Amino acid sequence: MLNVAKRTLFTGDNLEVMRGINSACIDLIYLDPPFNSNADYAAPIGSRAAGAAFKDTWTLDDVDLAWHGQIAEEHPGLYTIIDAAGECHGESMKAYLIMMGVRLLEMKRLLKPTGSIYLHCDPTASHYLKMVMDTVFGRSNYRNEIIWK
Repeated sequence: MLNVAKRTLFTGDNLEVMRGINSACIDLIYLDPPFNSNADYAAPIGSRAAGAAFKDTWTLDDVDLAWHGQIAEEHPGLYTIIDAAGECHGESMKAYLIMMGVRLLEMKRLLKPTGSIYLHCDPTASHYLKMVMDTVFGRSNYRNEIIWK
């Protein structure tokens, strides 16, 4: 396992990086994940980021079946919330929340008992993510919501 030096910044898909880091060694996590906006994004031609693109649409084909099984078997309460969100909002939301759920479980493992996590999201899934976070971290650990317009 990896001990993380102070002021280390990781970018890209965080799951494999997190799985290589020691438990309870992180003070602060800020995450700005995809929002499940059901859109594809590309930087404009001529911009400094030209050629950069990502898809923010989700299907169950996009999630690893092992993640699905891990949540269903090891965290049945979390799976119930994810499954209910899928019933209400569709397969795309279920797939998105499976992707987020497996990562949030890793983040819980990484955070020190005194650590904090800040999740940047939009109204597309914020209410579902709040329930997922309450299940993973415990609802008594929720402190506040920041809304900016």
